[in-house]
Amino acid sequence: MNTLDDLPDDFREAVRFHGHLCPGLAIGYVAAKLGAQALDIGSSEDEEVVAIVENNSCAVDAVQMLLGCTFGKGNLIFKDWGKQVFTFIDRRTNRAVRVSFTGPMPGRDERHALKVKLDSGTATAADRARWEESRRKAVKQLISADPHAFFLIRDVTIEPPPKAEVAFTKPCGLCGEATMTTRMLEMDGRLVCRDCAAGTYETWGVF
Repeated sequence: MNTLDDLPDDFREAVRFHGHLCPGLAIGYVAAKLGAQALDIGSSEDEEVVAIVENNSCAVDAVQMLLGCTFGKGNLIFKDWGKQVFTFIDRRTNRAVRVSFTGPMPGRDERHALKVKLDSGTATAADRARWEESRRKAVKQLISADPHAFFLIRDVTIEPPPKAEVAFTKPCGLCGEATMTTRMLEMDGRLVCRDCAAGTYETWGVF
């Protein structure tokens, strides 16, 4: 049996999008499902649904795939807090929920010990098999268990972020790369990109 055969179809899609099966992806999957259920929303065609994520882990790929919240559309907001916390906002109703993973992560200690072996190159084939099986068990447990055993869900009041900005672009006055004018800085009487203003391109050897 394929390792994905007994998993939900939409989770299998998330695995294909992400590239591999892992507990982190399952966290984002369950969080997105909880947010969608609480707000009665589906995948966002444009910017009607906003996700504010407080990590840049595997979990965020599930949020992108299930809810259509992406950097490209401007409805995925990243805060680098290192927390498995996800706030979902429905612009149409002004409702929002905050979904927090409170743990514990199933099988974490076992996988940590195995990861040390894998990273050091001392792992055996049996160790690698145990690692994969532990990951799969954690995924199954996270997806199938009562979500309240792992997550805290609460309504919140939050101002939706501004919609995606549409701005003109023009060539940087130094490197010539097309840059949003709202992100450019004035230096020596001309508009330049932030890399040039900071001298980054000089360290790259572009000039």
